[in-house]
Amino acid sequence: MIRHQIRSGFVGAALVALVTAPAHGQAPSDTSVLVDRVFGGLNRADAPGCTLGVDRDAAPLIRRGYGMASLESRTPLTESTVLESGSVAKQFTAAAIVHLALQGKLDLDDPVRKYLPELPDYGSPVTIRMLLHHTSGVRDMWTLFALAGNEPGTSLFTMPQALRMVYRQRQLNFAPNDRYLYSNSGFLLLSEIVKRVSGIPLSQFSREVFFRPLGMDHTQWRDDWNRVVPGRATAYSPAAEGGLRVDMPFMSVYGAGGLLTTVGDLLKWNANLEQPKVGGAAWADTMQRRGRLNSGRTIDYGLGLIVTSYRGEREISHSGATGGYRTYLARWPDRRLSLAILCNVANANPIALGHQVADIYLGLKPIASAATSPSLANVETGPVAPLLGRYRASATEEVLTIGEKDGRLVVDLGAPFALTAVTRDHFRATDINADLVFLRTGDRVSRLTVVVDGDSTAYDPVAVLPSRPEELAGFVADYRSDELDVTYRVRSASTDLMVQIGEHEPVTATRTGPDSFVVPGGAAVRFTRTKGRIDGFLLFAGRVKNLRFARQSR
Repeated sequence: MIRHQIRSGFVGAALVALVTAPAHGQAPSDTSVLVDRVFGGLNRADAPGCTLGVDRDAAPLIRRGYGMASLESRTPLTESTVLESGSVAKQFTAAAIVHLALQGKLDLDDPVRKYLPELPDYGSPVTIRMLLHHTSGVRDMWTLFALAGNEPGTSLFTMPQALRMVYRQRQLNFAPNDRYLYSNSGFLLLSEIVKRVSGIPLSQFSREVFFRPLGMDHTQWRDDWNRVVPGRATAYSPAAEGGLRVDMPFMSVYGAGGLLTTVGDLLKWNANLEQPKVGGAAWADTMQRRGRLNSGRTIDYGLGLIVTSYRGEREISHSGATGGYRTYLARWPDRRLSLAILCNVANANPIALGHQVADIYLGLKPIASAATSPSLANVETGPVAPLLGRYRASATEEVLTIGEKDGRLVVDLGAPFALTAVTRDHFRATDINADLVFLRTGDRVSRLTVVVDGDSTAYDPVAVLPSRPEELAGFVADYRSDELDVTYRVRSASTDLMVQIGEHEPVTATRTGPDSFVVPGGAAVRFTRTKGRIDGFLLFAGRVKNLRFARQSR
């Protein structure tokens, strides 16, 4: 349910209170000073940071580097530093597909299996358009690899390996085009379609059709992780023991991500989407056309682009995260403003930083951040103690936690997000565009409804379910998934279940229902029974639903 824009960490967000801007429509005369203040917490000689570029009417307004490209060599970030764009890359894959469609070499409503017969027949056709809009139901490859015990960053991944993982999936998360659920697998498949239709890899196609004609001289796909890339920044993430650790996406999988670029090259790309010199008007218009579900509801996602609004201004954007890189590319076409941010530290929040910079150039007063907005003590919310605790969605087994930090309610969705009270029982997590509505019965909460991107999910409070060792014995077994090509070992330890993936250390599974358990990280299992005997379980983990494991004979 979590939007793809969610990124942990909000470096520099509190600095918004320092930025002042004139009335709407006027540009301040000292914009560079104000922009530098936004990035003040990142502008250090002993830490990684971000690069920034802003254009108006395709003309540069500012180019900056804040922090270090390499802590080892003490190389600073500059506007020419090459960083990886994460999911910002998806629009480049979409661009290649649309270009081929306009040439008559494919149709966006063609079934994917027309070009990739290795993809299973799911009963209803998955189309190219559905992959582009994230409405296909195809399970996310990176979630699948993590569930198989191969967390990205711990193994080297190749294109054939990633494709095999997707091709092994015998079921979809949902019926094609019934829902929107972000899936990197879709863009992996799209990159393979480009290769099979055009006869050349996506990396070569992009270079010949887009990068060279647009003068994007610093941009290339990371199709070979061993390749030396001059001027590339190292990516970092906070280490559990303190300090930083190198966190590079060493893989040769690309299409869903894997684009190496600079802020200047990204702004050239934005300019071409606004006034297309390559591709043409029909190409640019198709890229920005939002998806429509079977229900008729229009979603915000176009073709590798988010088409929405920010503070009343039309915004077309996409963010990204891979390894320790965090990125944001956006434009506000009615104001002819374009912005690119590339960061090489995982706890940066380029969306928040980008919006603060946009406020300056759009002439908007800054918005109070979560760190500077009123605390719970200053908002009429009623007693909040009953709201605290775990909640479980019975439909998906997803578990979320409502807690309190620094006097504020927070929702833990793998990372904590501050909640702002709208009414006594209605809270909003603005960072992820989510609304949480509590239903109280007397002095307790009986139901929590979470609304994200128009989709509602009902959660029930999780009661503590004590377990007896003899009761847990029925769950103890090995469970096999051919779709993941992995075996889970479930064992009991007194009143807890322990789950072990391969040779990894076992983890404790917390009971959330009679046959339901959740493990650290949020993955949940629901054991299934035949004639009262447990015969397997279904695994749920965000972008992967209903993944079947079968109990193995002893």
